Amino acid sequence: MLAVLSAMVKLSLFNDINLCVYRVLHVDSYAIYIFSETASIAAFVAIIAAPILMDLARQRKVGSFSQGLVIAIVINTVFVYALKACLQVYRPGALHTDAPTEVLGVDVYGYPSGHTARAFTLATYLSIRLEMKKVAVAVFLWALGVALSRLLLGVHWLSDVLGGALVGTLSAHVANLVMKHIAR
Repeated sequence: MLAVLSAMVKLSLFNDINLCVYRVLHVDSYAIYIFSETASIAAFVAIIAAPILMDLARQRKVGSFSQGLVIAIVINTVFVYALKACLQVYRPGALHTDAPTEVLGVDVYGYPSGHTARAFTLATYLSIRLEMKKVAVAVFLWALGVALSRLLLGVHWLSDVLGGALVGTLSAHVANLVMKHIAR
């Protein structure tokens, strides 16, 4: 699925849909920006550090939940930056000087959305590992909110956030498989 979407994006088959969604949804809002930043790299350093520090304080070692979360985020980061480097799909306005990319300080390549990928990595990993339906629903709603915020801010195309959601989901599942293999 990710390979098909990536090929469609690279071949510009999503351009009309992307432009339509961009024109309809683009809104400038500081509140949306703040919400979007809950999936920033800085936020994820804290998200990863919290369970690791709790593990170390309680049992003087890093538990399997925290190890799996770190593995999921590392896999996510490798996927996101590899796809950005290989496909080089520009985000909205990246070639213009008044682009939101300059305001937000982001790179010019948008596919896949790193914020969306991180959000879906966390949502999927928590839903797999915690098996708590209410938590899973809440965290997936947050992940969808992050994806929507990236569209509303005008810093990503629809295809970017779809790719990010797929990368995030895949990263969490791969990390879960790695953790199952380590547990054997």
